[in-house]
Order: sequence, then structure tokens, then C-alpha cells
Amino acid sequence: MEQQWIEKLQQDLETIEREYSEATTPQDRHRLRGEFQKIRVSCEELLGSWIELHDHIMRLLELHPDLEDEEEVISEDFWLSEGVVRAFRQGQGYYNLKLFLEAKKHFQQVVVEEPEFLLGRLYLALSHFQENQLDEAQRQFQLIVEMADHERFVAFANHMLGCVAVRRKDDQKAIRYFRKALSLIEDEGDTWFNLGACYYRLGEYHEAIPCFYHSLLHDQDDWESMFYLSSCYQKLKQWQNVTLWRLAAYVKTESPEVMESIAHDYEDMGDTRRALGWYQKLQQRDPSRLSAYQGIAWSMWSLGHREEAITWLKKGLSLAPENPDLLFTYIWILLKKGSAEEADRVLEKIPVELTRQAKWLVVRSELLIQRGAFGQAIALAKKIINTGRSKELQGLGHYQQGRVLLEMSQPSKALDHFRQASRLCPNWRDPLFYEGVCHAIEGRFDVTRSLWKKISL
Repeated sequence: MEQQWIEKLQQDLETIEREYSEATTPQDRHRLRGEFQKIRVSCEELLGSWIELHDHIMRLLELHPDLEDEEEVISEDFWLSEGVVRAFRQGQGYYNLKLFLEAKKHFQQVVVEEPEFLLGRLYLALSHFQENQLDEAQRQFQLIVEMADHERFVAFANHMLGCVAVRRKDDQKAIRYFRKALSLIEDEGDTWFNLGACYYRLGEYHEAIPCFYHSLLHDQDDWESMFYLSSCYQKLKQWQNVTLWRLAAYVKTESPEVMESIAHDYEDMGDTRRALGWYQKLQQRDPSRLSAYQGIAWSMWSLGHREEAITWLKKGLSLAPENPDLLFTYIWILLKKGSAEEADRVLEKIPVELTRQAKWLVVRSELLIQRGAFGQAIALAKKIINTGRSKELQGLGHYQQGRVLLEMSQPSKALDHFRQASRLCPNWRDPLFYEGVCHAIEGRFDVTRSLWKKISL
């Protein structure tokens, strides 16, 4: 019962933490403050009662030492006063309730009175870490490394020093700490996981993979390690392993994030039908997820189901009329349908600052092509190539410039840009189609047939 009560308090505190920062009226803040004070008073009453019970237990042990289970005694090199024990237990209580500010005060008292009591110092360091006071947390963990004789204390302190470095976005330093921790205690799944995550963020995927396998040896249900493994293999283009570990992670969690990643993987593999299937599963699992509507629409369009694609975009826009990703896809498809006037009307509703972004320049470039304003369209395409932050956007820029040059009857120059677009976006079929068009215009029909066979594969 008491465990359920503590869990309920933790849920209530998380709700207050989430809602208080978003509360906009004095009434809401007053209500949340009242709820917080009630929880705080309840916790203090609980801790007071617990301390009385603990004192009673200690008095009984003084009277009857044989009540102690000798196998459970933790040997100490020094004696702790009753006041220090009480402060430590109070700190533990607050810490378990995630009231880290209150916990820190009690652990600070413990460390002041008993500086060599490492468990107290460890809890103090953890409290600072939870409060994101990284300088003091690091100082305390470093002291533990220097003071401790027990390998587990030293290993855990190094592990936490690695976590501090991660918070500071210094993965190289974190790797050194995690490696040191594993050199002392090798069977720590959390340390292996964190080490793998550092290597992943640094792009060292071959180093990351064995770390996640080690993590799975300690917890075979660790879906996050499975997901990271799939992401490593995705970066290395080892698609069979990607599918294996993505599906394993999905079986463990049925997480919408995993489902969306599987859909993206099939897009990267050029398997639009399977990507569509996973986007449809995602939409059924989470009907409010806007990326599912966009994914379904784009896949439908790619498979030639144009009216269904527009229907799905309209469904998504009915949930979020100003969503920029849905609007971009909607306008792009309208342009591809030849509905330039309708696309222009929708584009007028987009905030001006948004339309200055590279992907919206693509839309404006397409509109200019359809209006025959080729000089302006080329200028925009060059701007997209130069300012696009991703390969996909740069590929769109080259594609647009190729389209303009083709309209201007310059297939040789256009061909270079379509090739660049294919190189930057290898799973996009449109540049390949227009490459074939350029070769056909110049009489190289065998090359055209060869290119278009790739599209139908």
C-alpha cells in the first residue's frame, strides 16, 4: 500500500512540475502551490513517523543485538551518530520522492559531520546532479573517486562523471569516464549503454554497436539498445540488420517513434509500399500524429494515388491547419498536379518569415517555372543549393535548376543538375526520370531506357 501511495505522490509531483510552468492565471498557480504544500506536509509527516520507527528499531538493537541479521550488516570504519543517521534517512526519503532540493540539505549536513561517509557524499553528489548543478556534482563525484577504496564506489563515481560530461555535451570526455568505470566493474549495462550513445552521437557507429550488444546482455528487454543498434546499422546502410532491430524494438514497445523510424527506413531503402504500410499503422496507433498523415500522403503520391494523397493531407490539415510540413507537402503536390493558382492561394497564407526558408524557396521556384519566369527561378534554385542545410534540400535545388534549364532547351546543362540531385537524394526517382529525358532529347535512347528501367525496379 505504501509503495502505491509513494508512486501516487510522485505522479502528482510530476503533474505539478509539468503544469506549473505552463500555468497562465494566478488562480491556477495558487491551486498548484496548494497541492504542492499538501504533498510536502504529508511527506514530512511520513518522514517524521519513519524516523520514530527507525529510532525504536535502533533502541531495540541496543537492547538485543542478536536481533540483527549479521549477513545484512554493512561494515563501517567509523561510528555514525544518531543525528547523522537521522539526517541521512531523511535525505533518502526526500530523494526517493524526487524532492532533491530538500534531500540536498540533509545530505549536506551528513557530509559536514561525517566527511568520510561516502554513501552520504554520493547521495549529495546525486542530488546536485539531479538539480543540474554540474560543477558541484562533479566535485563531489571526483572526491569519491579519490577517497574510496571499494571498486563499486569508484566505478559508479566514474560512471556519474561520465553522465556529467554528457550533460555538458562533451562526449569524448564522457567516453574516458565510462571506459574507466567499465575497467573496474565490467557488468554494468547502464554504463555500456551510455558509452554506446556517446559513440553514436560522435558518428563512430562501429564502436557503438558492441556497446549496445553488451547492454543487451544485461537486459534482454532493453528496447532502447535495440533501437540504437538499428540506428547504427541504418547509418552504415546495413538494411537487413536495420529491419531486424527496428522490429525487435517495436515488439518490445509498440512505440510510435519506433514505428515512424521503421517507415523512414523503408523510404531510405526505396520500398515505398512498406513505408506506406507502417505510416498507416502509425496513424491507427496515434491518430493525432501529424507526421503519419504526411507520410501516408507522400507515399500515396509516389505510388500514383494522387487524389488519395490529397485527401490524407486535408485530413492532417484539419487537425493542424498551420502545420508547415503538411502545408509544404500539400502545396508541392498541388504544383505537381498543375494547380498553380490554388497553390499560390495557399502559399499566401504562409507567414512571410517561414517562406524565406530554403524548402519554401523550392515552392516559389516551382511557381516561377510554371509562370515562365525562368531567370528568377534559376536565381532561387541557386540560393537553395547555397543555403540548404541538408543534402535533401541541396538536391531539391539542383533538381529545380535542372527543370528550369530543361524548359529553356538546355538539356546538357540540365543533365548535370539532375545527376547532382540523384547523387544527393539517391532514393528519389524524379531526377532519374529527367536524366532520361535529357538523354532522349540528345538522341541517346539506350541510356534513357537503362535509366528508366531503374525507376521501374
